[in-house]
Amino acid sequence: MINRFSRTTVARRRWLRSNVGQSIVEVAIAMPILLGLVIGIFEFGRAWNIRQVTTNAAREGSRLAVIQGADQLVVESQIEGRMSDAGLDPGLATINISGMCAGGGCVGQPVSVQVDYPVQFTFIGPIVDLLGGGGSIPGSINMTTTSTMRHE
Repeated sequence: MINRFSRTTVARRRWLRSNVGQSIVEVAIAMPILLGLVIGIFEFGRAWNIRQVTTNAAREGSRLAVIQGADQLVVESQIEGRMSDAGLDPGLATINISGMCAGGGCVGQPVSVQVDYPVQFTFIGPIVDLLGGGGSIPGSINMTTTSTMRHE
């Protein structure tokens, strides 16, 4: 009995009918989408963390600013200290304090502390710029938070 197919020919036909190539193509299509989603979660989580840190720093600063005898430089150094404790560069922050009063007749008057901090999206920003820019997701945003308390 003569076998008209050699062993290598049969193996080659089995390989051509297998689903290995289809699986590789599916992974190649799904992997960039999955990685973009995971990186986006990390980027927005980092931005949320920065917002929480700046909010806490503004709250601590306004709490210190309403105490009688508080100095503006002490309040600013407190805010910068809170930001540097969280790993943020306080040199990038813009701090505005309004309503501080040196005298004792300011009881009940509000003090507002505003902290602005730029957030640069490390991975998403360049990708959006590469894909045409001008999209709804910017490469960087400015986080602004304000805390207002009354003089004691």
